[in-house]
Amino acid sequence: MEISFYDFQNLHNEKFRKEVKDIIGEIIDNNAFAEGEYNHKFEKDFASMQKANYCALVGNGTDAIEIALEVLGIGHGDKVGVPGITFYATIEAVLNRGATPVYIDINPENGLICPKSVERMIEAHALKAVIPVHIYGLPAPIKEIEDICNPRGVKIIEDAAQAQGTFLPSGPVGSSNNLSTFSFYPTKNLAAFGDAGAVLVPTEDLYKKIKTIGNHGRGDEHMYGRNSRCDHIQAAVLYKKLEMIEEYNKSRKEIAKMYHKHLEGSKVKLLPVSFLETSSWHLYPVQCDSKETRANLAKVLADNGVSTTPFYDQAISEMTPFRGHEGEDENAKAFAGRTLCLPISAFTSEEQIKFVSDLIKNS
Repeated sequence: MEISFYDFQNLHNEKFRKEVKDIIGEIIDNNAFAEGEYNHKFEKDFASMQKANYCALVGNGTDAIEIALEVLGIGHGDKVGVPGITFYATIEAVLNRGATPVYIDINPENGLICPKSVERMIEAHALKAVIPVHIYGLPAPIKEIEDICNPRGVKIIEDAAQAQGTFLPSGPVGSSNNLSTFSFYPTKNLAAFGDAGAVLVPTEDLYKKIKTIGNHGRGDEHMYGRNSRCDHIQAAVLYKKLEMIEEYNKSRKEIAKMYHKHLEGSKVKLLPVSFLETSSWHLYPVQCDSKETRANLAKVLADNGVSTTPFYDQAISEMTPFRGHEGEDENAKAFAGRTLCLPISAFTSEEQIKFVSDLIKNS
């Protein structure tokens, strides 16, 4: 059975393709390419969906983090806490601002940032900001981190690149008083046809600054900026996908529950059931007991037509461009290289899940 990791064929079905082509034709007719009505519609509706006050579209998810750091005044000479398990973009944004990353260790049970490590690193390194990552779409322990950071005046930026559809105790990701950054790269739950990103913002002042920076600093504040506009076509695609995203995310949760049911008793380690209702299930990760076991399992699945992805091979501190920074990474290093992500989309069938699960159980 051939099972792809990303099911773009069903996501971009004939009905959706026709509707998007009509919208693109409308944009061409109106000569509104860099920004237009769909940018404003999406910002308004996405902020409402995520229970945020404002949404600022930007060019991509990496820019979203970098601009968030900038509007909070984080730059040269400042230290920023970054979890040991994350994608390149989180630490790239810190380095691009001229700030210094400090590694924060993870909870070995799930790969999420560890609040106790956050507290230790704040005390040891006088951090100006911390970037918790909702890795795989799992909700990071934001309340615990706020209890540590807020009294000390340490800023929090939530990296929600994989977390559209994730829920915190306060509500959807973005409903906190922190800046929350999103990527709409084509593989995400809510995805454009190219690069796009956004920052969910609690105050009008910060929203205006983000929009000004992303448009070359043009505007009332005459700030130094950059080109980080989300083009009109990407905004239109995102706006159109908003119609179905809650239904698709609900389907992902049901699929995760089926994986949990069919993989019960297998050799791979599953995430706690407490995440079944709160994660976006952007990815469905299982943990193997070693890198070798993971490699062997990936081969068995590939030989039977099942596409998987090995997130993450290394802790971010082990990657050549990012070595040498201070912090804690013992758990991150032990966690890295043992996770295999199984196929999951809004259209994954129980038959496919059972097929994958049986292969894992029999491997």
